Amino acid sequence: MLRPIPSDGQLETHVEQASPLLLELVVAHDRYPSLFAELRDGMALFDLAGSLVRVNRSGLEFLGLEFSAISDRRYGKQIDPGQRSSVRQAFSRAVNGSSSSVTIRLAVYHREAREVEIFLTPALVGNEIAGVYATVRLPLGDEGTTRRMQSLASLFGNHGDAVFALDESGRCMDVNAACERLTGYDADTLYGKPYATLLAPDSRLDAFEVFERALKGESVTAATALLHRDGRRIEMVVMSVPIIVDGAAVGVYAIGRDVTEQSRLEAAVREQTERIRELYLVAASTGQSAEAQIATALERGCKRLGCDGGFVTRIEDGVVTYLHVAGDVDYAVGSTHSLERSLHRFVTEARRPVAVDDAASGEVHAFIGTPISVSGLFFGTLCLVNRTAREEPFTAADRDFIRLIGALAASAIERGLQRRRLDALAFYDQLTQLPNRTLLGDRLQQAIASAERHGTPFALHYYDLDGFKEINDRHGHMSGDDVLRAVARRFERVARQEDTVARIGGDEFVLLQPYVRTRVDAETLGERLRKAIAEPIRVEGIEYRLTVSAGIAMYPEDGREAATLLSRADAALYRVKNSGRDHVAFASPPPS
Repeated sequence: MLRPIPSDGQLETHVEQASPLLLELVVAHDRYPSLFAELRDGMALFDLAGSLVRVNRSGLEFLGLEFSAISDRRYGKQIDPGQRSSVRQAFSRAVNGSSSSVTIRLAVYHREAREVEIFLTPALVGNEIAGVYATVRLPLGDEGTTRRMQSLASLFGNHGDAVFALDESGRCMDVNAACERLTGYDADTLYGKPYATLLAPDSRLDAFEVFERALKGESVTAATALLHRDGRRIEMVVMSVPIIVDGAAVGVYAIGRDVTEQSRLEAAVREQTERIRELYLVAASTGQSAEAQIATALERGCKRLGCDGGFVTRIEDGVVTYLHVAGDVDYAVGSTHSLERSLHRFVTEARRPVAVDDAASGEVHAFIGTPISVSGLFFGTLCLVNRTAREEPFTAADRDFIRLIGALAASAIERGLQRRRLDALAFYDQLTQLPNRTLLGDRLQQAIASAERHGTPFALHYYDLDGFKEINDRHGHMSGDDVLRAVARRFERVARQEDTVARIGGDEFVLLQPYVRTRVDAETLGERLRKAIAEPIRVEGIEYRLTVSAGIAMYPEDGREAATLLSRADAALYRVKNSGRDHVAFASPPPS
């Protein structure tokens, strides 16, 4: 039969076990009963050695004993022997300042042992630990309660997200299996560890603010970052919710999901979007020439893909010709080499973007390239190269990006070719491909400006073929065209690189000689051309013989304007025509 329990709430104290600090707590208990005696949960106060000092009414009712019957007992006597080790550990943590909980089977007077959860917390007087409080929560003997607690424990332990149970100071009191997998630490290692030490340094301040808000009763979701045991950064989205006990927040559950891969993919999408945006701006730049667009695209590609340099090539008949070069590469514009001994063969054979992270070929360690097609036909390649090892391998997104750069380069090349075709129509004679009257006029104005600036002379030659009309009349215009093309090639062969040879109509040609020292230089070139034209011309088995008449005007003595110089040279030409042909004459006699 149970002995009676005092009804006044002022319970006895085992004074022999109480230190002066503990007695201060006991006095406070008696002065303020709600702090201890009248709590609904069973509560006991132990000294630092583990001996019982005081127990409240709920505790005695639960045990079914009077205080005198248990006042000389240590905390472990009514605990299942197999569980005493975990209780000792929890008690030791409380003595050292950390709160913890443990679920055990506790012997109860005249009843079967009950499974209960005991919370052990340090009993503080000021800043000193005077003892340990043990709080026994409602017994779990009720089948429904037991099942509910087991379900909650299963949810905690088996949840796919990492769950940290943090006390009021932010220390880990419990973690689930997902948390162990995520961090690389086991639960024992994490126990009592400050949550902040698991965070990346740049996340700690924000996480502290979230923790404080959760302690005030808010549920907060925020991005943060943990550090794995091996140092890896783990991007997380963490929901922090308060742990409410008896209407008050006693800690925080931090429920985190690893979003590292998602963050990486999002970052990759942002990077690719920015890459495409840059290329779009390059393509939309109407102020840039085709060459400038290609140079800019190569530069952006090298920067975005972390490459040392790049180039655009033209590939014909097994020969690679470098058309555009950017960055630190050992290739010059116009240089050539065999396709079979180059990295370009991988791209030309695949006819798709190719990335090689370890080429082991000469000074190129890695490269990424794509074929270029112009007007639907294979043209060449665009490649970016690394002279040293890459930190990261090329990705599928990188291959997509190089394809876009190649498309931009191809478009610029096609636009450049179209521009050159238009220029050819506007400035070149379609039969002989020599400059026409329009381009000659531009070059003549440039020569006048240069001569005025430097005070130097130049010569303007005007040529007309003798007897060309008879070739057209006897052999037809097709043969006549062939002869004109052959004459044009002879003009080009004899003229110097700085000279301009133009066909201005019919069988009339003009040569601008921008650099002469005296009339002798002009006369010498005129005679060489006359003799070159006089050599037999063979077209489709027929041999043609022509002579040429020429007039030469000198700047500045024969005029300072283009129209005047052309008129004076033309007049000199017709004097030659009228005086026997096949001769070179100046517009004015030499100065005396």
